[in-house]
Amino acid sequence: MSEILKRTLLICCYLVVFCCAVCSQKTTGRVHAVIISGGMNKLMNHERYWNDCAFLYRTLREVYQIPQQDITLLISDGGEAGRDMLLADGSGFASSPADLDGDGERDVWLPATLQQVEASLTELAARLTPDDRLLLFLTDHGGTDNGQQAYAWMWGSQRLYDTQLAQLLDAFHVASMSIVLGMCNAGWFINHLQRENRVIATSCTGDEQSWECRDRAYDEFVYHWTCAIAGRDSDGNSINSDANGDGYISMAEAFDYARQHDRREETPQYCSTPATLGDGWTLSPFSNDGMLDSPQTEHSRTAQCYDLQGREIPIHIATKRRSAQIVYAKQSAGRSSFMIIKPSRIWRR
Repeated sequence: MSEILKRTLLICCYLVVFCCAVCSQKTTGRVHAVIISGGMNKLMNHERYWNDCAFLYRTLREVYQIPQQDITLLISDGGEAGRDMLLADGSGFASSPADLDGDGERDVWLPATLQQVEASLTELAARLTPDDRLLLFLTDHGGTDNGQQAYAWMWGSQRLYDTQLAQLLDAFHVASMSIVLGMCNAGWFINHLQRENRVIATSCTGDEQSWECRDRAYDEFVYHWTCAIAGRDSDGNSINSDANGDGYISMAEAFDYARQHDRREETPQYCSTPATLGDGWTLSPFSNDGMLDSPQTEHSRTAQCYDLQGREIPIHIATKRRSAQIVYAKQSAGRSSFMIIKPSRIWRR
């Protein structure tokens, strides 16, 4: 056997081990999303709340490929047939569609009652592992009890207090959380929810109201936040929220984009513990644990792959601290199974 062939075989062995290690990591550290819209009651359950939830749901499913079973939806009456939603044009009431993404399949099965929210979060806390991450998104009416406690309205005019939500979230033993709150007085929740390995973004301070968009039926802050992570607006027009140009949208970038584009009389709030967590927390499927490398990390993002006849095989590597997370390689049936890989460029963030 020639020396060249021996070396090639050795490279292929390393590649097989490398790819197996990558594939074995893809099942860990998944994101589970919880989307809540209480709505309070028929008279107060504005159509924009449903739009907020549907936009985010489509983004998680279409952009980030998060499986349907990893998204918990708790929306007003749970998609029942009754007319539970006040239409944005003021023409009357309608039933909140249970199909959020327009594929003809029912997505919403659970109501956003206080009892169901508590039950769903309790069940989920018992199911998730320390490798998993949680995204909690809540759009709704909110308020305070004479400035003593803040709450979000659940379906049936029930209140979910900041202390209650804190207790429910403390039962989770996950790697990290991202919490997005879009109701009035949302900033009040931060003091009760702030913990290690949590990123919190709110539409306003604890003393302010949050507002709807003037030009579309969405809530102002959470609309722009969802645009940021989607990379597009609700009409499908591309937007640029990737401030550092690294190809990922972090929670810090999503908040900054939403804050900069917020046009209403509200002051969005942000809390990251530790301070750098939000800079690296992303929903990207190309990052196994959702954490990006530090800005100083040098690593290869793309590579060139050749067979022994010198023909290039397209390959893409997404990396995390010098460890490849996902490898995509395409090879025609007529090509040799032997491959040689070399970096095509090194990116320094």
